[in-house]
Amino acid sequence: MAEHLLTFVHLSDTHLHIDPEYTGDFVTFSSRPSVAALIDHINALPFPIDFVLHTGDIMTDPQPDHYTAARDLLQAIRFPVYYLPGNHDRVEPLQRMMLNRAPADILLPMDYQFEVNGVQIVCLDSVQPDTAIGKLELSQLQWLSEAATPDDPRPLVVALHHHPIPLESPWLDSIALVNGLELHRILLNVRHRLRGVFYGHIHENVITVRDGISYYSTLSAWFQTRTWYGQAEPFNDPSHDPGFNVVTLTARDTFVRQFRVRL
Repeated sequence: MAEHLLTFVHLSDTHLHIDPEYTGDFVTFSSRPSVAALIDHINALPFPIDFVLHTGDIMTDPQPDHYTAARDLLQAIRFPVYYLPGNHDRVEPLQRMMLNRAPADILLPMDYQFEVNGVQIVCLDSVQPDTAIGKLELSQLQWLSEAATPDDPRPLVVALHHHPIPLESPWLDSIALVNGLELHRILLNVRHRLRGVFYGHIHENVITVRDGISYYSTLSAWFQTRTWYGQAEPFNDPSHDPGFNVVTLTARDTFVRQFRVRL
């Protein structure tokens, strides 16, 4: 067996709300029971987990003080959790209330990196205020180029909320990362050590491979969509069961296993 480096859970789009009965405009049920079931399932996984990576939309259009609702529920996860903002989040209160950061320590944008067991994980804040569209500013792309260099020997994982590569589904690509191809060009420089780009936002499992770089999404913790090539209008998956991915890196392989929780 190849040397095991780490295993993490990729979780996204919990869409919690201060109102526990909130259902939004697209479904008739709350996200609270789904998120609680996911947490129970993650906590009971029969193998070691190094951390949980939450790629955004922690809440749905919250007021700043609403993050107490997400904090109270998500703190039940028994592993370290690394958060990224989604387009429904508020970056400053997310850090202040979920991460307990002082005003001087708040990152704007919320770009950061960390290392676990010799693996470099780079997290990018793709949120643009008051729109579902994502974008990385020139300064963020420059920061990424400096943080993820070709001569670094560590395996590399990159995460953000929005999908960088168009999915050829017009309604979904209207809310993509608008400069995703610029991101892709930077990542080509570190393709030899890049183990995957992980994102949320689209509420379904999709794997896209371009130029030897793999992009992985994960299911929502609330409701799921179902898309296909050329699809013009949104369509919800009839099965709304929530899910997450388990990602394992060894010295030579990346394994992404899809989990679904039956409610």
